[in-house]
Amino acid sequence: MKKIITFFSVLFLLCSFKVNAQISTFPYIATGGDITGWTPVQSEFLWYIGAVTKNASNVSNDTAVVCNFYGQPDGVEGMIVSPAFNFTSLSHPVLNFYVAYRTYDSFNDSLQVLISTNGGITFIDTPVPYRKANNSSPSLATLPASTVEFNPSSPSQWRHETIDLAAYAGMNGILIAFRGRSANGNNLWIDDFIINNADDYCTNNVNAPGNYSCNSYLSVNMNTIGDPAGGVLSVTDHLFQDPVPSYAPVEIATNTTATTQDGSIYTPNIIAPDAWFTVSYTGNDKNGYANYNLSIDVSTYISVLDISKLYIMKRSDMTGSWECVNTTISGGLLTANGLTYFSDFGVGGDTLTNPLPVELESFVSVIHGNNVDLKWSTSSELNNAGFDIERAIDNGQITIDNWNKIGNVSGNGTINEPKEYSFTDRNLATGKYSYRLKQIDFNGNFKYYNLNNDVNIGTPEKFELSQNYPNPFNPETKISFNLPADSKVSLKVFDMTGREVSELVNDFKPAGYYSINFNASSLSSGVYYYTISAGSFISTKKMIVVK
Repeated sequence: MKKIITFFSVLFLLCSFKVNAQISTFPYIATGGDITGWTPVQSEFLWYIGAVTKNASNVSNDTAVVCNFYGQPDGVEGMIVSPAFNFTSLSHPVLNFYVAYRTYDSFNDSLQVLISTNGGITFIDTPVPYRKANNSSPSLATLPASTVEFNPSSPSQWRHETIDLAAYAGMNGILIAFRGRSANGNNLWIDDFIINNADDYCTNNVNAPGNYSCNSYLSVNMNTIGDPAGGVLSVTDHLFQDPVPSYAPVEIATNTTATTQDGSIYTPNIIAPDAWFTVSYTGNDKNGYANYNLSIDVSTYISVLDISKLYIMKRSDMTGSWECVNTTISGGLLTANGLTYFSDFGVGGDTLTNPLPVELESFVSVIHGNNVDLKWSTSSELNNAGFDIERAIDNGQITIDNWNKIGNVSGNGTINEPKEYSFTDRNLATGKYSYRLKQIDFNGNFKYYNLNNDVNIGTPEKFELSQNYPNPFNPETKISFNLPADSKVSLKVFDMTGREVSELVNDFKPAGYYSINFNASSLSSGVYYYTISAGSFISTKKMIVVK
């Protein structure tokens, strides 16, 4: 019988959680080397950070989260609890992580994923379907039992897991807990907690070899299914992300062996932004690992010119480097054969043979009072119809519904030389704004480019009444004024005799920038004056109505 090992003499019992400062920026990534904000809730030393021989990205001597089943007796349980998440900007949140585990003898250690929506008062495990043990089917274990204390020594000993959190989309104050219960088995390791938004998510129940294609772009042909009982195959789809997010020290690993359809061996310099995928399969466990062929349909990809020079690319997750896989082609279908482990997949190419539809060199903003000049440049364009300019008021919770089209600038079709573009967003109110470009080709395909910084329109430095525009006008014009302080404002229009003909504003206004539309359809042609009174500030301007 195994000796129980006590690693530390201290005990942990932490039961309060902070939900005021919530995480609202995604993707969210927490590795074993940095799990800031995660809280252990335990009365025995069950969860800790340990040195792992090799992680899922094949990095040696890294760190990961350990559940100490090896050193704790039967019945000991505890949790690690995430910081609070704000999912109001996510339409379909998805959680990914890696797990590696083998038991001692046949002891039935277990792991559950729990969710709290009330600040940690209660945690539930529905509708989140993750409740696994050594003896469950599929098994929690990624390897057969061993009497040696377990420490993963190869990426092949880790399994990629995906949990659908769509039930919590649009909610805030979400806490995620991993609860381990010891049966005095062997160590369980967890690494790379990632929460991201899915553009599409689907699953297939796998119980026999064959083709599984719940996703319209990606299909998996199972040659063998690993656990004889099968498992659940899930595909998460991420569309039109340029660049495809990567947090690896080296985004694309040097390739010296993998070939494309035409026999080329090279290292891609771009991952196609049209789509990338996260694929997980629960049937890879102690009873066996699947062998499969994976295909991606690139026939509708707008960034592809020469399909014969494309690779299917594979990485552990956003923390790992993309690696080339031997790739064959049939029609518009790229295929990689004989794969075993599940993770992220994409399409790699070279911008010389498969250039992006538009290569954006820069996108910047310049503030002039309450006007914003947006300037961007391209190094080349392919089939570019133009750019929609979109703006969102940034209140910390931008969703797809916050974006509004404010203008359009025509593109230059297909051109292999630099081009510069600009657009001015005028007369903005005080506040914080975000901008993005929606680049559209002549077939209606599109992708987004986000301005990397927020635009802050502050309060004016002085009182000011601007000349109306247009002037002369018929019948409408716009009158703008600036208030550096909260003020009682009166804005009136007079004819040449001094008779008041219209009152446009008579109200208390907070400091900021203002624009008022004035319709003179009821007035005769001639010269008129408009006067503003705000505190001690008084100013008058002349305008001309021409009919």
